[in-house]
Amino acid sequence: MARGPDIAEVARHARVSKSTVSRVINGGYASAEVRARVAKVIQKLGYTPWTTARNFSLGRAGCFGLVVFDTQSEWVTQILGGIEEELTSRHISLLVGSLFLRGTFEASTVASWIRERRVDGLIFVCPGRRERALVEAARKMQFAVALIAPDEIFKGGIVVRSDNIGVGRDIANHLLELGHRRIAYIGGTEDSLDSRHRCEGLELALAQHKLKLAYRTFMPRYHVDEGVAYAKKWLKLGRTRPTAVVLANDVMALGFMRTVQTHGLSVPGDVSVIGFDDIPASGLCWPGLTTVRQEMRAMGAEACHAIMSTLDHLKVERPHVEFPMKLMVRESTGPVPDKR
Repeated sequence: MARGPDIAEVARHARVSKSTVSRVINGGYASAEVRARVAKVIQKLGYTPWTTARNFSLGRAGCFGLVVFDTQSEWVTQILGGIEEELTSRHISLLVGSLFLRGTFEASTVASWIRERRVDGLIFVCPGRRERALVEAARKMQFAVALIAPDEIFKGGIVVRSDNIGVGRDIANHLLELGHRRIAYIGGTEDSLDSRHRCEGLELALAQHKLKLAYRTFMPRYHVDEGVAYAKKWLKLGRTRPTAVVLANDVMALGFMRTVQTHGLSVPGDVSVIGFDDIPASGLCWPGLTTVRQEMRAMGAEACHAIMSTLDHLKVERPHVEFPMKLMVRESTGPVPDKR
């Protein structure tokens, strides 16, 4: 059997050192010109890095773990996409653990990853009180840990989240400019820090105009049924209805919109509606949903960068990263109805 090209051959053809080839392969620093030259040689020679040997020499598993409550939401799918893009380029595998796979909380799989050191680092998405034991176990075993949008304060670990308070202000100002004064906020779970921060941002902006939310509540799930449930309640309010409703995510907002429309009312003619996340469906429905775009893929990639830096004993430049959010104004928001 013919022997494939090794790293020394790549280095010789690219006229660089083996360590430079290694840096390029593993995402370390190299100039754009050197990267391009090494990449061209790798493609020409058909070189495949033997990551198993490298991981063995470093005492690593060559795998990260992603811990989520469940994998069914579009929000998690986008984060997963950012993680996969980052890890694939570095020849690192990914294990995905859902903590609510069969309708009840079950953490034994993730606990086994930690106990058996089957991963080099762990990324937790929206960890809260129930995940605390797993996060603390990982820290005790000195795993590199990144926390995306945590719902509690944890000691240690890199935190990646979105600026929910800031965008809450943006939403309030947008609705105030349209003339709305009776605004409702329908949050997700009350133990969600993101959900509470969005409400806080709304309230801060309204307070500057000596106004308060006309209605606020937190729902048990970020689910379409929660949007439908509030729509049915909203329909019974008559002339005291809020003229604008902000819901914790897009699927809740779409459920609210559809229910209102099936009862013969208009969006935004009778009520303006805003969601969160900017999932693909939000721009495909009519009216298009005004919503908030989160940098989910970038958040996933940032969590990977932080873990990689920790594993390579490099200083993590930003242990707490807060991504800006963008209000995407579409047709579901409009001027306050004259009759109100």
